[in-house]
Amino acid sequence: MMEFLNQNSAQTLEQGLEELYGHNPEVARTSRAKGKSFIDHDLTHVIFGCDTSIHGELVLKPWILFGTTITVQELKDYAADEEVQRLNKEGEALLGGFFPALLKMIFIYLPHFIHTWLFRVRRMTRKWPHAAVTPEMLRSPLADLRREYGINVIPTDDRQRA
Repeated sequence: MMEFLNQNSAQTLEQGLEELYGHNPEVARTSRAKGKSFIDHDLTHVIFGCDTSIHGELVLKPWILFGTTITVQELKDYAADEEVQRLNKEGEALLGGFFPALLKMIFIYLPHFIHTWLFRVRRMTRKWPHAAVTPEMLRSPLADLRREYGINVIPTDDRQRA
């Protein structure tokens, strides 16, 4: 298991990002080529303790939408990117196609989305600065940042059940 997924990880935010990239070289290549908006997204994976699997992407949604300072325009720009659209189609195919993916979204991920929003995101003390992560934050331990923002990552056992 990747260290940044642990609530009390001593890694810095930057070390967590490098660990994410080390386990997912294709994500690293794409994000470095696409630039800041992709790297900002990857940092949310690290701070909220979500991997880059389809499940990890879906679990991350309530955190991004309600636990960060992301703007509607940033969301639109990211969603409009051809690489994001390709990955979304790939994810849909991995979930069995449009209709099975829709059913899974409604019956599996929507309840998890609501639970995460109610019992994790709403308990944050302040929103994560999505596009305004500072060099100082990158050098800060994840455990400290999570404590400062009131981020309580989903434990590994719960992640696998969702």
